[in-house]
Amino acid sequence: MGSSGQRRRKGNKHPQHLPKVGSQSDQHAERRAVLDEMGMRNAPPWIRTTTGIIVVALFAFAILGLLLLVFFR
Repeated sequence: MGSSGQRRRKGNKHPQHLPKVGSQSDQHAERRAVLDEMGMRNAPPWIRTTTGIIVVALFAFAILGLLLLVFFR
């Protein structure tokens, strides 16, 4: 089976490569999109930090409460 039965590529001989997944610009764009969805894109950094700490604390307390309910029923 040779290449005679295959379709040849058209156009550019050297296609441009996409940036690596998880690159710095990709992560920055993702963070901006998440903050924009939360309505905090233009919020000061101290408000974003405080909100992040509160969300993490609530999540930790929820997991801890679930574990306490499961083990000390």
